[in-house]
Amino acid sequence: MMLGALISPGDHWAIWTILIATAAASIVLEQKNAIARKITGPVLALFGGMLLSNTSLMPSSSLSYDVIGEYMIPLVIPFLLLRMDIRRVIRETGRLFVVFHFSSLGTVVGTFIAVLLLGSLIPHLAGIGAAMSASYIGGAINFFAMVETFRPPKDLVGATIVADNGIMALYFLFLIALPGIRLVRRIFPESDVSRGFSEPGTDGGAEAYWKPKAISLRNIACSVALAFIITALSVKIAAYFAKPPMPALGIAGWFGESDMPKLIREVLGQKYLVLTTLSILFPLAFPEISESLMGSEELGTFLIYIFFVMIGIPASFYEVVIGAPLLLLFCAIILLFNFLLTVGLGKLFGYEIEEMILCAVVTSGGPMNGAAIAISKGWSRLVFPSVLAGIWGYIIGNYVGFACGKILIAWFGE
Repeated sequence: MMLGALISPGDHWAIWTILIATAAASIVLEQKNAIARKITGPVLALFGGMLLSNTSLMPSSSLSYDVIGEYMIPLVIPFLLLRMDIRRVIRETGRLFVVFHFSSLGTVVGTFIAVLLLGSLIPHLAGIGAAMSASYIGGAINFFAMVETFRPPKDLVGATIVADNGIMALYFLFLIALPGIRLVRRIFPESDVSRGFSEPGTDGGAEAYWKPKAISLRNIACSVALAFIITALSVKIAAYFAKPPMPALGIAGWFGESDMPKLIREVLGQKYLVLTTLSILFPLAFPEISESLMGSEELGTFLIYIFFVMIGIPASFYEVVIGAPLLLLFCAIILLFNFLLTVGLGKLFGYEIEEMILCAVVTSGGPMNGAAIAISKGWSRLVFPSVLAGIWGYIIGNYVGFACGKILIAWFGE
């Protein structure tokens, strides 16, 4: 596709400059331009990468891309999770913590049904199913982690991101409209609890979360150093356990060939699962240090945008247009069951429609979308719990996505 690209695969300075500048432009446009905000920054970054390669400006493959996938993307997980104390997340998320798991269950059920229905029409759908199950519980970083774990074709990955963002926008519009529908209000009438969501509640909410922060050189230095330490340890641990066990040599060798040790070795042999585990253990072990690491989330998010640009580069516009309709249906099936189980179980256990809507939003679109919708609807008491529920999704998304991927591949093949 990219033979004769203007920039050669070995011109690493030019490649890195364009990747980073495109990622930065996507962020600026998303924050400054109303139309770009509706498209969203990640989609702008993806299309930017596609445009760069499909116009033969950038090469379709380069050592620079391998460096990003191998070394930069794993760093995103500790950057995003180093300040997340799971005890606080569980304690302060409140009622949304329960409803969030209804939505997550809907995502898992929907993923299996979607792969069952469309697996014969879309090759390599099991790997994409793993990535989408992780993404529709956590977010973009969980999607990328499972893409790197199961490695579906890059064209399919790019088309899936486009389809995901298209269907997710429609899903959000549907969810936002629900409380104003008369039939919905008959099924889910207002109560003292739901009316309380609009009262002044948790201080700050999303406005405080997105305020400019006082970030020192020490903050940046410690965040980067700890992210590298945790990532390096995770890679080494995963490489050790990924090796075939040697009798009488090392911990793995003590277990022999029994089924349970094989499962343990397989789990510990996955660097993204080890990364997630070590990243969430750090705030538990060192809460004061964790709280001081200002700026780590911003660093991780910027790396995600760079990866979005890179994901777009190998994707052909033709392949995306051809593959997107079926992938739109694939994502729609997952979100349908996300909605059905959220609302069905939420109603069964006596939760409010506002809580169900936000958990459906957070699982499908991440914590910031949940916070934004809570603010737009005036549910001020649910803003911060929405953010925390989304963070919990980041934490569990990789574990669930990995389990789904293994089962899907075992049942349906790659």
